[in-house]
Amino acid sequence: MKRKERDGKEEEEKEMLCRSQGPIAVDLKNARVTRLPAAEFDSLPFDLKMDIVSRLDAKSVMKFGHVSKFWCSIIRSRGFIDSFFSSMSSKQQSGFIVALGNGLCNEPEEKLTFFFSFVEEESSCSSSSFVPNLEMAIPVGLSSIRDSFASLHGFLTVAVHGGLMVCNPTTEQVIKLHTSTRFVGYDPIQGQHKALLVESRYHRSDHLDHKVLTLGPSCQEWRVIEGTPGPYRPISVGVCVNGVIYYGAHNSADFRNPVLVSFDVRTEKLSFIQAHKPLLQWGKYSIFIDYNGKLASIVRYPYDRFNSFDLWILQDPEKHEWSMQHCVFPSSLWDSVWGLELSFPGTNKAGEIIMAPTLLSPKIGPFYIFYYNVKTHTVRRVRLLGIGDNKEFRRSYGFLKQRDCFVRIAPQHVHSIASL
Repeated sequence: MKRKERDGKEEEEKEMLCRSQGPIAVDLKNARVTRLPAAEFDSLPFDLKMDIVSRLDAKSVMKFGHVSKFWCSIIRSRGFIDSFFSSMSSKQQSGFIVALGNGLCNEPEEKLTFFFSFVEEESSCSSSSFVPNLEMAIPVGLSSIRDSFASLHGFLTVAVHGGLMVCNPTTEQVIKLHTSTRFVGYDPIQGQHKALLVESRYHRSDHLDHKVLTLGPSCQEWRVIEGTPGPYRPISVGVCVNGVIYYGAHNSADFRNPVLVSFDVRTEKLSFIQAHKPLLQWGKYSIFIDYNGKLASIVRYPYDRFNSFDLWILQDPEKHEWSMQHCVFPSSLWDSVWGLELSFPGTNKAGEIIMAPTLLSPKIGPFYIFYYNVKTHTVRRVRLLGIGDNKEFRRSYGFLKQRDCFVRIAPQHVHSIASL
């Protein structure tokens, strides 16, 4: 009887522990870790070994690959990479990356960009703050506040001085692409990342050459794409949605007719989609995002504070059909924003549109991002802890004297152990 009562009390304590909202403090000095002896691990069946390794986090798996050449080959295989990703918990798969970089510094040693990850759990819809984790840093500065920054199945594409770079924070690999590379996309069917190069032919901006490069360990040469839809001029940053890269352009003889260029990453085919004039009226300031698996454009006045925007959604690419919804948010939102610009990097898994300041305030204080619910027209504010809210942070990462520190966000980032 006493044993049942004791067991019942233990179960009750476990249930209370699971329901607790805050993190549990752990004394690492007195913590005791039980390790499985190497001999016992080697004696386990191979399938069981794979199951154990697949339960590790991405960083630990990469360290495990240094055990032997055999395990390195296993972890680098496509089958294991796909299996590992599918077995990851929702907590590991959900999050976003914030890039902080000095864009206008003159000294080469001051040109640094840092990548911080933030976890968005399913229960974080009511959270008021997120805690950062430093993933990696690269010795280059961000090129501007409007250029490309995106997460594509674990790979980050970031525009820096001199062109596009691709990074994998998990493996800490970095590659720099050709200076004429404009876009990077991901094909979820074949599991491939590809870069699209667009450059003028014979010094004419309307006649373009298109080349494609497949990223990865077996990276080959650039391939020329034939059969482009006609002369056009790219004018906006691109976005990859379900294996298709979209970017704004002008076509026809006088380049006044706005269109969207779509590039299928898998088939490597380009085509035009008719676009309404408001979508590209601001040229390079035009915004395109992945909205619940569909291409969307956010139209707003880009040169001052605004209290509303139009959300255009591409409902049918083949029929060139769009829908539009007017979105309004309270003007008090700007009380938490320094500067005049907000970025729209995309959405979270719940479908809320993310809005964030494009610059770090020169004054030390909290940094907030905002989530806009299209259905309810409500905005919630979330503080990113550690992003410039104390002097020690700015001193440690070199942002203490820099007035212009660019901030970019790549939503729905996932951990990937794939190699560049």
